[in-house]
Amino acid sequence: MNRPYQEILTARGAFRCVECGKCVALCPMAETAPEFSRRTSPRGVVQQAQRGEDAADMPGLVSCLQCRSCSQTCPAGVDVAGLIADLRATLPQPVQVICPACGTPLLPADAEAYLARAANAGFESELSYASLCPSCRRRAYARNNR
Repeated sequence: MNRPYQEILTARGAFRCVECGKCVALCPMAETAPEFSRRTSPRGVVQQAQRGEDAADMPGLVSCLQCRSCSQTCPAGVDVAGLIADLRATLPQPVQVICPACGTPLLPADAEAYLARAANAGFESELSYASLCPSCRRRAYARNNR
């Protein structure tokens, strides 16, 4: 395992993981990513990182929504979302979907497809908001609901 990789794991507390599975229980990837499995789960990403696997071979990095629910629920204090964000930055081609309004990284394609399916199921009233980052979504909502 190279030194920068080791530093990411240490900084995000990955070695404190007790494999309780609470991060997996709250992860919305289970609903948005069609290929969700133990390997793509937050816990799976932590385990793969601990073993020193190449970030390019971690499918969970691409599907992560960066909602931070995994980090917020971890009893050991592992910053799983931060770990995933740092590992994404090491990829040759960073995983990014960009907010058209401000350029902030947005949802991965799996999540966008999920939102489109949800819209087709009857939640279409404000789908345009789904294409924006949370900050731009708040501004657009406030502007449209004065």
